[in-house]
Amino acid sequence: MSPKKRNRRKPLKGSAQAPANDRDHSERGRVEPGSTPDRRPLSRTPLTLAEPPDRRVTALWVVLWALWGLGSPLALLALLLAGLNAFDTATLPLDPAAAPDPGALADQEAQAVRAIGTALVWFLIMAWAVPALGAVTATVLRRKMAAIAFTVALALSVGLLLLTVSPGELWAALSAHLSG
Repeated sequence: MSPKKRNRRKPLKGSAQAPANDRDHSERGRVEPGSTPDRRPLSRTPLTLAEPPDRRVTALWVVLWALWGLGSPLALLALLLAGLNAFDTATLPLDPAAAPDPGALADQEAQAVRAIGTALVWFLIMAWAVPALGAVTATVLRRKMAAIAFTVALALSVGLLLLTVSPGELWAALSAHLSG
Protein backbone atom coordinates (compact mmCIF):
# COMPACT_ATOMS: atom_id res chain seq x y z
CA MET A 1 0.00 0.00 0.00
CA SER A 2 1.19 3.51 -0.74
CA PRO A 3 2.62 5.39 2.26
CA LYS A 4 0.20 8.24 1.61
CA LYS A 5 -2.82 5.97 1.93
CA ARG A 6 -1.62 4.04 4.94
CA ASN A 7 -3.05 5.05 8.31
CA ARG A 8 -0.06 5.61 10.56
CA ARG A 9 -1.97 6.38 13.77
CA LYS A 10 -2.81 3.50 15.95
CA PRO A 11 -6.27 3.47 17.54
CA LEU A 12 -6.41 4.16 21.29
CA LYS A 13 -7.04 1.09 23.41
CA GLY A 14 -10.19 0.92 25.44
CA SER A 15 -12.13 3.89 23.98
CA ALA A 16 -13.88 3.42 20.69
CA GLN A 17 -15.72 6.75 20.93
CA ALA A 18 -16.18 9.41 23.59
CA PRO A 19 -19.58 9.66 25.31
CA ALA A 20 -22.04 12.37 24.25
CA ASN A 21 -21.59 14.47 27.44
CA ASP A 22 -17.83 14.57 27.02
CA ARG A 23 -18.23 15.65 23.41
CA ASP A 24 -20.14 18.82 24.48
CA HIS A 25 -17.25 19.95 26.64
CA SER A 26 -14.47 18.86 24.31
CA GLU A 27 -15.81 20.39 21.10
CA ARG A 28 -16.09 24.10 21.41
CA GLY A 29 -19.23 25.63 19.93
CA ARG A 30 -21.35 22.43 19.92
CA VAL A 31 -24.60 22.42 21.83
CA GLU A 32 -27.17 19.71 22.37
CA PRO A 33 -30.04 19.89 19.89
CA GLY A 34 -33.01 21.77 21.33
CA SER A 35 -31.02 23.62 24.00
CA THR A 36 -29.80 27.21 23.98
CA PRO A 37 -26.32 28.11 25.14
CA ASP A 38 -25.86 30.56 28.03
CA ARG A 39 -23.52 32.67 25.95
CA ARG A 40 -22.26 32.36 22.43
CA PRO A 41 -18.98 30.45 22.39
CA LEU A 42 -17.84 31.95 19.08
CA SER A 43 -17.57 35.60 18.14
CA ARG A 44 -19.16 36.42 14.84
CA THR A 45 -18.28 39.40 12.72
CA PRO A 46 -20.56 40.61 9.97
CA LEU A 47 -19.39 39.94 6.46
CA THR A 48 -19.19 43.03 4.28
CA LEU A 49 -19.85 42.51 0.62
CA ALA A 50 -18.29 44.77 -1.95
CA GLU A 51 -20.85 46.73 -3.89
CA PRO A 52 -20.87 46.26 -7.63
CA PRO A 53 -19.29 49.13 -9.54
CA ASP A 54 -21.57 51.99 -10.42
CA ARG A 55 -23.03 51.57 -13.90
CA ARG A 56 -22.73 55.28 -14.61
CA VAL A 57 -18.96 55.14 -14.10
CA THR A 58 -18.74 52.09 -16.34
CA ALA A 59 -20.80 53.88 -18.98
CA LEU A 60 -18.47 56.88 -18.70
CA TRP A 61 -15.41 54.67 -19.32
CA VAL A 62 -17.10 53.04 -22.32
CA VAL A 63 -18.01 56.42 -23.81
CA LEU A 64 -14.51 57.81 -23.27
CA TRP A 65 -12.86 54.70 -24.74
CA ALA A 66 -15.20 54.83 -27.75
CA LEU A 67 -14.45 58.52 -28.27
CA TRP A 68 -10.71 57.86 -28.11
CA GLY A 69 -10.69 54.58 -30.01
CA LEU A 70 -13.07 55.61 -32.79
CA GLY A 71 -12.86 59.39 -32.65
CA SER A 72 -9.08 59.66 -33.04
CA PRO A 73 -8.84 57.64 -36.28
CA LEU A 74 -11.94 59.32 -37.69
CA ALA A 75 -10.62 62.78 -36.81
CA LEU A 76 -7.28 61.87 -38.38
CA LEU A 77 -9.13 60.75 -41.50
CA ALA A 78 -11.03 64.05 -41.55
CA LEU A 79 -7.71 65.92 -41.22
CA LEU A 80 -6.18 63.98 -44.09
CA LEU A 81 -9.24 64.46 -46.30
CA ALA A 82 -9.30 68.19 -45.54
CA GLY A 83 -5.65 68.37 -46.55
CA LEU A 84 -6.32 66.48 -49.78
CA ASN A 85 -9.29 68.73 -50.49
CA ALA A 86 -7.04 71.77 -50.03
CA PHE A 87 -4.65 70.41 -52.63
CA ASP A 88 -7.57 69.78 -54.97
CA THR A 89 -8.88 73.34 -54.70
CA ALA A 90 -5.40 74.85 -55.07
CA THR A 91 -4.77 73.35 -58.51
CA LEU A 92 -5.27 75.74 -61.38
CA PRO A 93 -6.92 74.66 -64.61
CA LEU A 94 -4.71 74.35 -67.70
CA ASP A 95 -6.91 76.59 -69.81
CA PRO A 96 -6.30 80.27 -68.90
CA ALA A 97 -9.77 81.24 -70.11
CA ALA A 98 -11.40 78.90 -67.58
CA ALA A 99 -9.34 80.22 -64.65
CA PRO A 100 -11.40 81.65 -61.77
CA ASP A 101 -10.84 85.17 -60.54
CA PRO A 102 -8.09 85.56 -57.90
CA GLY A 103 -10.51 86.68 -55.21
CA ALA A 104 -12.56 83.48 -55.43
CA LEU A 105 -9.34 81.42 -55.39
CA ALA A 106 -8.16 83.20 -52.23
CA ASP A 107 -11.52 82.54 -50.57
CA GLN A 108 -11.28 78.84 -51.46
CA GLU A 109 -7.76 78.66 -50.02
CA ALA A 110 -8.83 80.41 -46.82
CA GLN A 111 -11.78 78.06 -46.48
CA ALA A 112 -9.50 75.03 -47.01
CA VAL A 113 -7.04 76.30 -44.37
CA ARG A 114 -9.93 76.82 -41.93
CA ALA A 115 -11.18 73.28 -42.63
CA ILE A 116 -7.69 71.85 -42.00
CA GLY A 117 -7.39 73.85 -38.75
CA THR A 118 -10.80 72.70 -37.56
CA ALA A 119 -9.97 69.09 -38.35
CA LEU A 120 -6.67 69.48 -36.46
CA VAL A 121 -8.48 70.85 -33.41
CA TRP A 122 -10.95 67.94 -33.48
CA PHE A 123 -8.09 65.48 -33.84
CA LEU A 124 -6.31 66.97 -30.82
CA ILE A 125 -9.52 66.89 -28.80
CA MET A 126 -10.12 63.22 -29.60
CA ALA A 127 -6.50 62.09 -29.32
CA TRP A 128 -5.30 64.18 -26.37
CA ALA A 129 -8.19 65.76 -24.48
CA VAL A 130 -10.38 62.66 -24.20
CA PRO A 131 -7.68 60.39 -22.66
CA ALA A 132 -6.51 63.26 -20.45
CA LEU A 133 -10.08 63.78 -19.22
CA GLY A 134 -10.41 60.04 -18.62
CA ALA A 135 -7.12 59.88 -16.68
CA VAL A 136 -8.05 62.85 -14.49
CA THR A 137 -11.57 61.52 -13.88
CA ALA A 138 -10.26 58.05 -13.01
CA THR A 139 -7.71 59.56 -10.62
CA VAL A 140 -10.37 61.66 -8.90
CA LEU A 141 -12.70 58.64 -8.62
CA ARG A 142 -9.78 56.51 -7.37
CA ARG A 143 -10.00 53.96 -10.18
CA LYS A 144 -6.38 52.88 -10.46
CA MET A 145 -6.59 50.61 -13.50
CA ALA A 146 -8.69 53.08 -15.50
CA ALA A 147 -6.26 55.89 -14.66
CA ILE A 148 -3.33 53.77 -15.82
CA ALA A 149 -5.13 52.77 -19.02
CA PHE A 150 -6.11 56.33 -19.94
CA THR A 151 -2.61 57.59 -19.13
CA VAL A 152 -1.13 54.95 -21.45
CA ALA A 153 -3.62 55.94 -24.15
CA LEU A 154 -2.66 59.59 -23.73
CA ALA A 155 1.06 58.80 -23.87
CA LEU A 156 0.51 56.69 -26.98
CA SER A 157 -1.46 59.43 -28.74
CA VAL A 158 0.98 62.19 -27.80
CA GLY A 159 4.01 60.10 -28.69
CA LEU A 160 2.72 59.05 -32.09
CA LEU A 161 1.65 62.56 -33.05
CA LEU A 162 4.91 64.16 -31.91
CA LEU A 163 6.85 61.57 -33.89
CA THR A 164 5.17 62.75 -37.08
CA VAL A 165 4.88 66.50 -36.40
CA SER A 166 7.29 68.62 -34.43
CA PRO A 167 5.82 70.54 -31.48
CA GLY A 168 6.80 73.85 -33.08
CA GLU A 169 4.91 73.11 -36.28
CA LEU A 170 1.92 71.89 -34.32
CA TRP A 171 1.89 75.03 -32.18
CA ALA A 172 2.25 77.24 -35.26
CA ALA A 173 -0.66 75.51 -36.98
CA LEU A 174 -2.87 75.77 -33.90
CA SER A 175 -2.02 79.39 -33.21
CA ALA A 176 -2.60 80.31 -36.88
CA HIS A 177 -5.99 78.61 -36.86
CA LEU A 178 -7.12 79.95 -33.48
CA SER A 179 -5.92 83.49 -34.08
CA GLY A 180 -7.81 83.74 -37.32
